[in-house]
Amino acid sequence: MKKKAIILAICMMLVIPVATATAALNNPPDTPTIEGPTKGKSGVSYEYEICSSDPDGDDISYCIDWGEGSGEICKDPVPSETCILETHAFASKGTYTIKVKAQDGKGGESDYATLEVTISKGQAKQLFFQAFLERLFLRFNRLRILIN
Repeated sequence: MKKKAIILAICMMLVIPVATATAALNNPPDTPTIEGPTKGKSGVSYEYEICSSDPDGDDISYCIDWGEGSGEICKDPVPSETCILETHAFASKGTYTIKVKAQDGKGGESDYATLEVTISKGQAKQLFFQAFLERLFLRFNRLRILIN
């Protein structure tokens, strides 16, 4: 009886650590990639593609900080290796650092990916330039009518 108890204790000492190590093993998602424009105008929406994968195949939530002081926004989970497209318009001119991390729902969290974006003041200039081109086009049309 004593031998059986010792053998059982030895077996449990070998099996329990292996089972615990397997259950506790969770690899974090890979650091995301961010692709999109690095220069733009204030008030204009730009699209950014964010991609990552999880070595364990777990679903991923992307958490995005646009660098404007409003904090991080986490999106609904998507399958591993699924890229998302996010649109953002920066309110004013400046240099912003977009930060994105991926989370797997089991406590795994990637490092932050960053992308620096320089935004210039653009709306007023764009509207002025657009109005200038429209006036030029109207005058060109009038000139064309006079010539014909």
